[in-house]
Amino acid sequence: MMIIKKTKNIIFFYIAAIMVFTASALAIKNLDLSDYPEPFVDGNALNLIIIVGENAKTGDMIGAIDIAASLGPAFESGMFVLDTEIDNIKEQNTIIVGGPCVNTKAAEIMGYPRECDQDFEPGKAKIKLFDTGSNVALLVAGYAVDDTLMACRLLANYEHYHLDGNEVEIAGSVLDDFIKKRIE
Repeated sequence: MMIIKKTKNIIFFYIAAIMVFTASALAIKNLDLSDYPEPFVDGNALNLIIIVGENAKTGDMIGAIDIAASLGPAFESGMFVLDTEIDNIKEQNTIIVGGPCVNTKAAEIMGYPRECDQDFEPGKAKIKLFDTGSNVALLVAGYAVDDTLMACRLLANYEHYHLDGNEVEIAGSVLDDFIKKRIE
């Protein structure tokens, strides 16, 4: 009788674990930019790392700091890492700042494009969500450093913009108003 009860308990916990995992996976799959800053903020704590390219220009780091500061809770310097300091971007939620030309993790998440700037145009940038399994990666990148900074500033002021879908394209300049377009 005791063995049957223990077996039932094990089966119950196994089914409960599968349901929780499935619900978590479905929640991530259904995320879009309108959910930002979820899942990057958990209560009063940040639940992410921000990856900047080792060869990126200073503007990428400034943009990364703008994004972190906009999330509200205090951020720590340990949440910023260089692309060369992290092995697996799928182990945690990430915001990847800078395109594949300056950030190897951007190249990885984009499938290692043949030409590092092939999906970018001068004066434009993109913010794009990627499902990495149980976590999410958010790419914030442009053709040049000013374009990336423009996208970072837009994301840092996300409450003023209606972001939706999995990808938006931003045009303009760091000093002007931004024009955003949802990419299907």
